[in-house]
Amino acid sequence: MEIIKAIQQLSNPVLDWIMRIITEGGDIYFFILIGAFLYWIVDKKFAFKLMVSYILSAMINGVIKHFTNKLRPYQEGAEAILQETTGSSMPSGHAQASGALSSMLIYQYYEIKWVKYVAIALMILVPFSRLYLGQHYLEDVLVGSLLGIVLGLFFLWLLGLGKENTEDLKAMVVIPLFIVALFFVYNEQFYIAAGGYIGLVLGYFLEKRYVKYEVKEIWWVQLLKFLIGIIGALLIKEGTKPLFALMGDHYIFDLIRYFLVALWASVGVMYIFKVLFKPNGQSKFVKQ
Repeated sequence: MEIIKAIQQLSNPVLDWIMRIITEGGDIYFFILIGAFLYWIVDKKFAFKLMVSYILSAMINGVIKHFTNKLRPYQEGAEAILQETTGSSMPSGHAQASGALSSMLIYQYYEIKWVKYVAIALMILVPFSRLYLGQHYLEDVLVGSLLGIVLGLFFLWLLGLGKENTEDLKAMVVIPLFIVALFFVYNEQFYIAAGGYIGLVLGYFLEKRYVKYEVKEIWWVQLLKFLIGIIGALLIKEGTKPLFALMGDHYIFDLIRYFLVALWASVGVMYIFKVLFKPNGQSKFVKQ
């Protein structure tokens, strides 16, 4: 607590908002943007492995939180700067997320210096922002960061083992385990992760066999693809929320929403890309 209070002595309106922006680097929305960009535009296979590894790490975080049920600093005397996050404080989900994402990006793109430096900065600044904002104790972010790095790299390695190009089948093996776990772990983060995971794995399995879209295109097509994909995902995520709200307040509806978003991102929009655009960035609306 003394560490957090010392850090919060630096608080001022400008720094408060800077830290609020930085902390989003460990949020699910930031991960969705990075994962979608890589999947639709850069490297579909690596993006799938990165997203599976990230989600598995998040699911484990949710399980641990379910059992630790630790109070957050702002609930014990520290100031909650600009936000009050709910759920257990141990381990930090934001720190674990930034650790997992950053370590995997560094592993894959180590030769690209700016990617490496940004990832390292993310790995350091996101946990610090959680202390500054009064959302976690030092031990929460340290454990979260370590778990993220270890689990992210472990699952990435695991998906690459054995026969080549079977990463979707390996990822599919654990789906029944997570379905069973849903009956024992009633945690919002866990349900969201489960929905995203199942949708992503099934979607990639179908896309890999039936759509087979090649992501390399010219720049204006890449920009258009990203806009189409993100707008569609937001419409599904937010558009279904009022409908499910009418049905009741249960995490199963969060699971369904994120399942649909992941299915759209992994196979639905890839099919649309293939219909709209020809290879080498030539739109089907452009005369040949």
